Amino acid sequence: MKNLSKYVLTDEKLKRYMNRLDYKKFLKLRQNHQELDFCIAEKIAKAIKKWALKNKVKYYTHWFFPLTGKSAEKQVSFYEIKNGRLIKDFSGHMLTKGETDASSFPSEGERMTFEARGYTLWDISSPVFIKTDDKNNKVLYIPTAFISYNGISLDEKTPLLRANEVLDKSATKLLNFLGHKDVKNVYANLGIEQEYFLVSDEVYNMRKDIMLTGRTLVGSQPSIHQETYHHYFGKIDSRISEFMHDLDAELSSRGIVVKVQHNEVAPSQHEIVAMFCTATIATDQNRLLMDIMEQVAKRHGLRVLFHEKPFKGVNGSGKHNNWSISTNLGQNILDINETDKDTFVLFFTAILSAIDKHYDLLRMSTAGAGNDQRLGGDEAPPSVISVYIGEDMENLINSYLGSADEIKNSKTLLNLKTSCIAPLYKDRCDRNRTSPFAYTGNKFEFRMLGASQSPALTNVVLSTILSAELDEILHNLQNGRTIKDVVKQNFKEHSRIIFNGNSYDSKWIQMAKERGLVDIKDSVTAYKSLLDKKNIDLFEKLGVLSKKEIEVRYASYLKTYFETILTECKVLENMLNKQILPSLLDYMTYLSETIEHAQKNKLEISHYKEKLKKVSQDSILLSDLEKLLNEKIKRCQDEDDITKKAIYARDEMLATMQKTRDVFDVIEHSLPNKFKPFLTYDDILFN
Repeated sequence: MKNLSKYVLTDEKLKRYMNRLDYKKFLKLRQNHQELDFCIAEKIAKAIKKWALKNKVKYYTHWFFPLTGKSAEKQVSFYEIKNGRLIKDFSGHMLTKGETDASSFPSEGERMTFEARGYTLWDISSPVFIKTDDKNNKVLYIPTAFISYNGISLDEKTPLLRANEVLDKSATKLLNFLGHKDVKNVYANLGIEQEYFLVSDEVYNMRKDIMLTGRTLVGSQPSIHQETYHHYFGKIDSRISEFMHDLDAELSSRGIVVKVQHNEVAPSQHEIVAMFCTATIATDQNRLLMDIMEQVAKRHGLRVLFHEKPFKGVNGSGKHNNWSISTNLGQNILDINETDKDTFVLFFTAILSAIDKHYDLLRMSTAGAGNDQRLGGDEAPPSVISVYIGEDMENLINSYLGSADEIKNSKTLLNLKTSCIAPLYKDRCDRNRTSPFAYTGNKFEFRMLGASQSPALTNVVLSTILSAELDEILHNLQNGRTIKDVVKQNFKEHSRIIFNGNSYDSKWIQMAKERGLVDIKDSVTAYKSLLDKKNIDLFEKLGVLSKKEIEVRYASYLKTYFETILTECKVLENMLNKQILPSLLDYMTYLSETIEHAQKNKLEISHYKEKLKKVSQDSILLSDLEKLLNEKIKRCQDEDDITKKAIYARDEMLATMQKTRDVFDVIEHSLPNKFKPFLTYDDILFN
């Protein structure tokens, strides 16, 4: 790719602007998780400035991820006035540390309004890059962590960096003990599948609910949607194809290599898949990808919808977290073809054990008002965590435990009996698209994440719980237990988490309950697990999150949850008041005039009278619901306790919104087009 990484300061480019010894010193301290000393920081800053100015960049920004679920930035000019002269300046201090208003971002009591100072600190594990707008104005982006004046993490990145380092340390120690002496580092790797909807600008601007909340708050089913699966992997419309290729060019210039783009199951739904890379970089790239998608879509007269359930009754959107673990030697520990049988089975069963012990945390990492709308339908995993490993892997582990013989990677040959198609070997296991956490041959695919969510928290949890498990395994091995003993115990005690069947089947939920697995159906319940003593102890012991940082997150997540529902409630009340009820009044006027005209001409009027009566009754019902929504909005705003707000939003506001939707959707289906208050699903999904 000619344009690949054009606007990314890769290590290869950085090397050209630095002294060879200084460059090597920087690489070594980064690999060994050592602190960046000021002398090296100054030299890197000079190199970055030269590269940025060569690319005609005038501004730089510390790019960070507060607990809003969005990225944040403050653009600063390279120009300074010193001794009356305008100069271009960028020091090591400017590179490594920035300042922002910590009280204006979610901190939930950690920062009062009058205590404003917060810090953005350069993350040396993620490359700096240049981002352009549609006028080709360029800004240098420096990936950073975000902390309060007191050193409390107020962002997604800091715990992810900590968790990855903890996993690196734990896994490397265990591998060294097992005889892998050449292993110096272990990395969590991610490949992220991003689902999304595209709608036209006209649709976006004409639907207040989509524009302000990302989803339709009312709307009856379209005439057709995904019954025949004609859209999935179907021919890509030329307008969408132009968007996709333009997007690919923009992403590749920022070092994001697109592997796959295709139509998804629902009309107007699509998916994009980026290449695997380390968890931190993949998380940064996913946020950048989403930002660039929105920017490119506008160029093409389109809008991207990342909401998990923008259209009720139509397939929702997820973000599939493909997770693996590799060494500095390039070995994928989750691929039996790349490592020895003892190591593979030990790590594999360690993951099963970690998920079973901490499934509540994994479920918590996917919580959110949008994802609550999606989980549990026949388009996404249920809200109970299970792991799919497939019969072959189950047989492999049982064989390992029952015999000392070598495990042979036997494969089944499929011969289609035509010379035009070469025979092929089946993969060791199938792909179970209904499972939340599925082994797919050399990685685990976690399908529970919502499309709008950052993968950061999920991967904080995965790295943390696996690290704790590996530490326990190493302790047991050092105290005389054999690998087979450890594997046997893990597989026996935690096999309840394994489910190789159809997770969409309602019978599975009852089976899971019988196994002692809890179905955590809503976000308010899921967030409570953060405050469980066992989870606070886990995060604190490994240094990933302090108790205070956990409390900040709990309060922040609850606040985002109820504010999301509160906003939706306000928008729906406004739509009722200003669009729906006036349109029904117009329709009733039309029906009354039609009846009057028919009576004068002695025509049959009973049909129109029935319609008028029905619309009148529905209008009264919707008017009452509009008042009820208004009351619930005020009550939620008057409540001070953040937990009570979230519970009220979940139990009361959502129920009233759903009732309103149920009433209107029936009405909309029978309304003549000229009296419909806004565009319908047919208009939106097939525009």
